[in-house]
Amino acid sequence: MIRKLVLLLGVVVLLMLGLLTYHQSSIRQIAIQPVPIYHWEDTTGLASAREARQVGRFTRVQEKRFNTGYTESIHWFHLRIKASKEPVELSFEIRNHAIDQVELFVLKNNSLRSLGQTGSRFPFVQRPSPTKSFVYLLNVEVGQQADYYLRLDKRYENLATELTLWRTSDFEDKEQREYFLWGLFFGVAGLVIFLAFLFFITTRDRVYGWFGLYLLGLTLRQLADTGLGFQFVWPGLPVFNHPDAVIEALWLYVPAMLQFQQHFLQLRTAAPWVFRLSQVLKYAFCLALLLLVVGQLTGLLTAYTGAYRLVTMTHTLLANVVFILFIFITLVGLRSQDSVKRLYAVGFGIQIIGQLFIFIQNLMRYRVDGVFFVDAYLIVMVNFFIDLVVFTYLLAYRYRRSLDEQRRLKISLAQAQQQTNAAIIDVLEAERQQVGYLLQSDVGGRLHQTRSLLTGLASAPLLVEAVKLIDKTDDCLDQILRDSPPPDLLRKGLAVALAELVQQRNETGSIRLQFRHDTDGPLADLSDAQTRQLYRIANELTNNLIKHAQATEGCVVLSQLAAGWELMVSDNGRGFDPSQAGSEGGIGLKNLFARAQTLGATVQLVSGKEGTTIRVQG
Repeated sequence: MIRKLVLLLGVVVLLMLGLLTYHQSSIRQIAIQPVPIYHWEDTTGLASAREARQVGRFTRVQEKRFNTGYTESIHWFHLRIKASKEPVELSFEIRNHAIDQVELFVLKNNSLRSLGQTGSRFPFVQRPSPTKSFVYLLNVEVGQQADYYLRLDKRYENLATELTLWRTSDFEDKEQREYFLWGLFFGVAGLVIFLAFLFFITTRDRVYGWFGLYLLGLTLRQLADTGLGFQFVWPGLPVFNHPDAVIEALWLYVPAMLQFQQHFLQLRTAAPWVFRLSQVLKYAFCLALLLLVVGQLTGLLTAYTGAYRLVTMTHTLLANVVFILFIFITLVGLRSQDSVKRLYAVGFGIQIIGQLFIFIQNLMRYRVDGVFFVDAYLIVMVNFFIDLVVFTYLLAYRYRRSLDEQRRLKISLAQAQQQTNAAIIDVLEAERQQVGYLLQSDVGGRLHQTRSLLTGLASAPLLVEAVKLIDKTDDCLDQILRDSPPPDLLRKGLAVALAELVQQRNETGSIRLQFRHDTDGPLADLSDAQTRQLYRIANELTNNLIKHAQATEGCVVLSQLAAGWELMVSDNGRGFDPSQAGSEGGIGLKNLFARAQTLGATVQLVSGKEGTTIRVQG
């Protein structure tokens, strides 16, 4: 299993590297337009665009990524574009989809106007371009000069963004490629989520249901972190963007993850104190999520300026505790005797390392001019793919193993049922033989004595009738005894006993029966119980033949086959409908199927106008 998992991981990693290499090589020729950008911080938060132009003390932005850390100010940016030889059509991208308010002003020919106000607090339809980030189209005619003033309002939060100018055609090409890759990512995630819930419905195993919810929450986290969630999932509900949609998604999927781990690793018995701590954190995250949603829907978080800090501090506290808990859960999985759980712990450990890297980066990036290595969602995406492969393979393996276990249980149940039926039949057989012995020794003797006494009396009509009645009763007793297996059946062997049974039927019945034994020597691999059951089957079939078939000839054949044995009983009688044999047949046929089941044998019925043939093969 480990080799298959490593091979599967290798294929996924190669596929990811191939897609990333293709994406990077395809956009390598796309150049960012080198236009200087200047920045001014409005600490009052009251300046208009005209006032910012007149009194603002703009300084040139040196870094590609602008990072102020926590801010309580409005930030203005200025850039100037000239079109000397040909018209200029550019796309101005603000690469942070979580800015509360964004507005761009253009100054042309001493005329200042707004190109539109948008932001994460506004519905998605209010964005100037339908993309996951904020994008404005800039058009400057030949010989013209345009000054642009960008106003960003993300007060009482951390502000970090990239301001980039692209040629519009290059930007559209880049966006199409990115959306294609994200489509593949979420398509794979959606397929695995669907399979997880399908497994849950099929097996009723809660592990698959919680795994599906966990992946769903993690997918929502990716959607929130990239801005695709606001674009495609909740475009008309900007209230869910504040104070932080990513934190809200995390508070949704962490309880599902904890619940999944509790069931999958069986923490209740494997590590009780870890289970209790996970229970506390699970309910703490659920309560925090509930309060957050209530605050969003009622508008309390919008009115309270310290909402972002409160939520981030709460998240930091919960995240630190749950991070420590995840380490202990990983250790519990690694100490497990189950290889599936150990492999899960390895995959989960990889995810913990990625989350630790994100945590360290966040500590640095929230400072002014903090260090920034890579977008957090890219790290999460890599972890997500690795975890997706590991966890999905393990759950599929668990699913296959559960099916095998169910199959073994069904086989064991069938075997136990056969053994129970065989034991019941043995008990009934013993009781029947005992009853037959009592009838023969006690009742038969008393009938014989009674008949002798009656025949010694003077003849009378009632006396003659009583003697006839005794004779009929004696014949019935003989019939019962003939239907019972001979006491020396096991000593004689099945073939000899069946030959004697056919001879008895010929002596007492009007049908000419034949017996044939198509094998050399005794039947192999027949237990005592099987011998008794086959004799009973032949007895009941010949009895039914005489009573119901209206036949003149019949045949009983016992054969040794290459893979077992076969008992065949045939006649030239009127036949019957084989399709009704199992449901509406008589007691004899029902007993036939019951006895065949105890032998693990199959029954074949062929019946028509030319007669009936019944084969029992084992």
